[in-house]
Amino acid sequence: MRRLLLIRHAKTEPSMGREDFERALTDRGRDDARRMAASLAARRFIPEVLVHSGALRTKQTAEIFASGWPRRVELEEELALYDATPATLFARARRLSDGRANVAFVGHNPAIGEFAVAMAGSGAYPELRRMAAKYPTCAVAALDFPVESWGEIGPGTALLALFVTPSELETGAND
Repeated sequence: MRRLLLIRHAKTEPSMGREDFERALTDRGRDDARRMAASLAARRFIPEVLVHSGALRTKQTAEIFASGWPRRVELEEELALYDATPATLFARARRLSDGRANVAFVGHNPAIGEFAVAMAGSGAYPELRRMAAKYPTCAVAALDFPVESWGEIGPGTALLALFVTPSELETGAND
């Protein structure tokens, strides 16, 4: 089995004349990322590597997640994930090393949410519906693919094992 975590970057400051690529996380975004990392650790949903777009907000999100886990997680920058399309994410996922069964992408909407919806063919209906309706900042989808190689994944073939948002952690729902 292969597991792909799809993490949308945490809440960021407004652009305010700053280059989009250089937007940083807000205090709330950093808090959300810490809580989401802890929630994934409690579920033992820890990847071997976090691949981020290189934009400051995805890099900061990835670093916060990695620092909140009990074991070392490698960070990789993949500039193609910035301004990516779902097709870009799909192509990148199919090229993942088969030596890594658990990987996370930290990216941007709309691509990360659209990609999650396109890949999830089964799972709990309420979670599938919520994910399709809205993929907020710092949301995480865990997709399980019943394959031996990343090159075998395809649209609609994943089981949505988890979809969780920071607001659910605040209310205690889905935890």
